[in-house]
Amino acid sequence: MNYHAPTHILEVLQKIEYEEALPAGDPRYVDTTTARGSEKTFTRLARKFGWDPVSQAFFAPAEKHVLFFGHIGSGKTTELRRYAEKLNDSKRFYVVEVDALAKLDRNNLQYAEALMAMAESLLEQMNKDGYSLAENELKPVRDWFAKSVNTKSDSSELSAELKTGLEAGGGIPGLVKVFAGFTTAFKTGSSQKKEWREEIRNRFTTLADAFNQLIRSAEVTLKMKHRAERVLFLVDGTDKLRGQDTQQFFVQDAEQLLAIQTLAIYTAPLELKYDGRMGGKLDADIVLPMIKLFERDGQRGDAGWEALTKLLLLRADRSLFSTDEDVSALVAHSGGHPRELLKLIKLCCEFADDQIDATVVRRAIAQLAAEYRYFLKPADYALLANIDSTPEQGGNDEAAQHLLHRLALMQYNDGTWRRSHPVVRTLEGYQLAWAALQAGNATPTAPAASV
Repeated sequence: MNYHAPTHILEVLQKIEYEEALPAGDPRYVDTTTARGSEKTFTRLARKFGWDPVSQAFFAPAEKHVLFFGHIGSGKTTELRRYAEKLNDSKRFYVVEVDALAKLDRNNLQYAEALMAMAESLLEQMNKDGYSLAENELKPVRDWFAKSVNTKSDSSELSAELKTGLEAGGGIPGLVKVFAGFTTAFKTGSSQKKEWREEIRNRFTTLADAFNQLIRSAEVTLKMKHRAERVLFLVDGTDKLRGQDTQQFFVQDAEQLLAIQTLAIYTAPLELKYDGRMGGKLDADIVLPMIKLFERDGQRGDAGWEALTKLLLLRADRSLFSTDEDVSALVAHSGGHPRELLKLIKLCCEFADDQIDATVVRRAIAQLAAEYRYFLKPADYALLANIDSTPEQGGNDEAAQHLLHRLALMQYNDGTWRRSHPVVRTLEGYQLAWAALQAGNATPTAPAASV
């Protein structure tokens, strides 16, 4: 397929979607492996699930729950889809993608509904791919729901919706209706959400056993069909949980996640990795590195510049920019973060008449910087300046975690060093903090590497 980047400002603007993860085969995809320094990331992830992509050896663990960390908007989902494609092609895994944002309420998500979404996605995919399970293999899950629905006198409306799905003989399509009814209720803020959460908690052991049996049955079928040996869930969107929901899901309810005897990957917010309260329950050492425009010593990272320039010009045709310097300025001020680059392009399209020139670029950078000015405090500027001065000593306190979450602070090389967002460095508050830091140094240090 011949792809041409949009050549009109309005077309570029309308096609920018921050939440969009590129599917396999999308012509806008740019390989960022070298630019990130993530050449070993996929191999490490595959080996955690027992498969060596090089030797093809396979020794799968009984269960493994892996967290996949990275800045929000850094491209985790897009990269994971490429990883999923490779894992699927190996014929060792049957990868089931679970879009938590599409199926559930991101602002109030707990393991109870995540479990429902995982089961629903597995059955949906098997049904779509033409696989079936015998009634006795579906019975444990159906029986759990039937008992729960029948004991809820105030859930007659939900019971009516699910009656067909709960009847024996409905097969996988019938159970898909059951799970879909629950996930819809959870997402729409139904008054029954709390009630069903309590029911799941009270009878979680029975439900977990039923779900585990369902997974084992699916794996037997997939193996008999020579399709795969293990089911592997890719749960996306869980990196966008907020505040206490993150702690509830990944820390307080970790035991419930681990009760599901399966292979699973969950996207996770970067600041959670440094929280200190995870206790080693989940496998939590895989991080998707940020794209590097500079090394820690300030040297230019050519692979990063090339990758992000290409990404930009696949979204907006080169003819829309007055000079190459305008393109470079946008890349530089993204800090190597793909979504921040998209934000800058979007702002340029809102400000420009027919073409993006240096004046438009400066306005876009100033506008994005203003978003950070709204929440940054003097102490934040001081911390960011200090980290820029000694990037290898970024600290791990609550303030640093907050800045990582808000992207005012960016992390590179799997966390070996950090640096403030380039647009933050344009703000007067940061410049004052940097000047104060340098004035207080007995031995002057070099200023932060220019963008």
